[in-house]
Amino acid sequence: MTQDMKTPPVVSQEAWEGAYEEMLVKEKTLTRARDALAAERRRMPWMEVKKDYVFD
Repeated sequence: MTQDMKTPPVVSQEAWEGAYEEMLVKEKTLTRARDALAAERRRMPWMEVKKDYVFD
């Protein structure tokens, strides 16, 4: 079985730290967007449930 996956390059510590910082900015942006979406979901209006439910 052949694998066409390429391994990442080996770089200097400075290059790695630069790439890490760029990734960290993207991750924080994603986290903030996900948190904002979750907050928006929590602020959605409610709907009355008219049917009685019994949980076992």
